[in-house]
Amino acid sequence: MASSDACIAQPLEDCVVLWDGVLALGELPARAYGCQVSECVPVGGDVWRVGLRAPAGRLPRYHAGQYSMIERDGGGQSAFSLASSPHAGRELELHVLGREPSAKALLAQLQRDGNARVHLPYGDTHLAELPGGPLVLIAAGTGMAQMQSLIEHCREHGFHHPVHLYWGVRRPEDFYRLEHWAQWESTPNLYLHKVVSDLCGWEGRCGLLHEAVREDIPELAGVHVYASGSPNMVYATLDALVEAGMDAHQMRADVFAYAPRT
Repeated sequence: MASSDACIAQPLEDCVVLWDGVLALGELPARAYGCQVSECVPVGGDVWRVGLRAPAGRLPRYHAGQYSMIERDGGGQSAFSLASSPHAGRELELHVLGREPSAKALLAQLQRDGNARVHLPYGDTHLAELPGGPLVLIAAGTGMAQMQSLIEHCREHGFHHPVHLYWGVRRPEDFYRLEHWAQWESTPNLYLHKVVSDLCGWEGRCGLLHEAVREDIPELAGVHVYASGSPNMVYATLDALVEAGMDAHQMRADVFAYAPRT
């Protein structure tokens, strides 16, 4: 409690102060950018890589791992993780799964108009500061976009701790082409794992993502986990890793904000 006059108030116990319009430490303001569509190309698995170029003199500000909102024809917005990293400057990259009618309509809009109104940044699952220990990145499908941003940021800043990437899809043909994959394979502290959950007729690993993580990393204390995928996938991964000894606070995911569970 405190006295009623805010100018001379002295808190008598721990309290939380809400101040509208004031950003928290490390938080960036969301802004709108009129971007040029620099590319919109299929990369396999029904996924399209979309390149956007922000206006000259208006460098987008965001943290690796954050997401954007694209305005759609007729109103409304769609959220997409930024696959690019801040050091890419004006160039932004998105990975769009073009299977649902709404996604197909958005891709057609981008190809037709050649430009897009983009709002960013959003999300607190980012690397505003590099952690002091190993990273475990867990992505399902196009959740890989967020992980690409994190990996490229780590590479740009010489992150020396191990980085373990687990990328899961239902079928082998759902893996799509990533521009930097060959470079990642030669990065000393980066370990790449592809996992197929449904159809196991391929030469790689099969099963669930959290099973692969638990098999490879039996001691989870001290690792920083980032996960991207559907709410069901993220919460199943959280529960499995907590059961294996991870503190729940070690894991970050945008799902925790937009689809919280009781």
